[in-house]
Amino acid sequence: MDHYTAFKAAGQSVLEHVSVPAASPPVDTAAIQAWLDAAPNAERSGDFRAIRPERMRAFLARLPAPPAPCTVAGTKGKGSTVRLIEAALNGNGLATAAFSSPHVVSVMERWRVDGVDADPAVIAPLCRRVEAEELAAGIRLSWFERTFAVACLLAHERQCAFVCEVGLGGRLDATNALDAAVAVLSEVSHDHREVLGPTTWHIAHEKLAVSRPGRPLVIAPQETATALAVWHRLPPGREVRWAQRPALPFDLALPGAHQQDNAATALLAARLYRPAIDIGLALAGMRTATLPARCQHLGRALIDGAHNGPSLRAAIAVAAERLARDWTLLLGTARDKEIDEMLAVIPAGTRVLRCGFTSPRARGEHDWPATAQQWPWHASITSALAAAPGEVLVAGSLYLAGEALQALR
Repeated sequence: MDHYTAFKAAGQSVLEHVSVPAASPPVDTAAIQAWLDAAPNAERSGDFRAIRPERMRAFLARLPAPPAPCTVAGTKGKGSTVRLIEAALNGNGLATAAFSSPHVVSVMERWRVDGVDADPAVIAPLCRRVEAEELAAGIRLSWFERTFAVACLLAHERQCAFVCEVGLGGRLDATNALDAAVAVLSEVSHDHREVLGPTTWHIAHEKLAVSRPGRPLVIAPQETATALAVWHRLPPGREVRWAQRPALPFDLALPGAHQQDNAATALLAARLYRPAIDIGLALAGMRTATLPARCQHLGRALIDGAHNGPSLRAAIAVAAERLARDWTLLLGTARDKEIDEMLAVIPAGTRVLRCGFTSPRARGEHDWPATAQQWPWHASITSALAAAPGEVLVAGSLYLAGEALQALR
């Protein structure tokens, strides 16, 4: 059975009960990280065949219910869209809790309170509550499921607007255990085809499953062919709203023309999620919103987590505008990413250094297509930064971006 078939079949699986050993209660960021690391982590292994919402749904039934979320699925721009929705709500004085993944440097980035990374002192007691419920139920959550359960408790305690980013796909993701008040589909493109299906039609079907009948579904601007696929895969009974880029651009701290589509999508979603908000205040909040590794300029480096063709094309466009003419691309990717589509958008004549990063999923020196073997290899971003002359664009993976930020700081 291939990964895609197994992934689809996993949606029919029932809740697993396992023996869960007690763990030390988390008290700070390092301890929270250690507690999470005691759970199976598909983000590190790259094996997503076991994910399904049934286990998460059964576990959340043991916890107090969080507010119905605004849930963002998609391939490109999910994290930025979540951040901009938060900012629009915060600009109106509304309290927010947000769940996002993956993190770039610190695990605390996964939970935000009013647009700011959560304090470990706030998150630690919620981790202990999740651990206690796991032990009581005999359920062993995965790494990602633990982070989402903590986010649900955080949103319940604050009784505030709750904005969630889907981890992978949508239909079988843990975040789909909650019924979204507003569902959002950011730009769709090829990614994780081994589990989501071979075409954008399959991928759109998986991601659109986070929407619910009779509730708003916001769809970001799409490429023409993708928009057709999304249109034909729309589930029945949804209140569908297509976002349109305005004639006048948004004033944003997040750089790049691609963020204009994310901003238009976020503003529409925020207005549907909280209809009483003032648009002027929303725009003022969005104006200052930032997010790590989204074309983040630090020293001589522009750092972006772009990990597919469209995202890399957008990052390269920003580099062409903001960096010196002879900039170098430092590229590192995971083995399960769409490497051929990424290579196709790199302009001819671009100086490229391939580099590795610390993850079992990282593409090694000999895992690249023959067309890329001509580019020099560096086992780490530190080595690549030392070898690259002048200004650089670091891209290909959020994990690589995180290591670049740590090295440059």
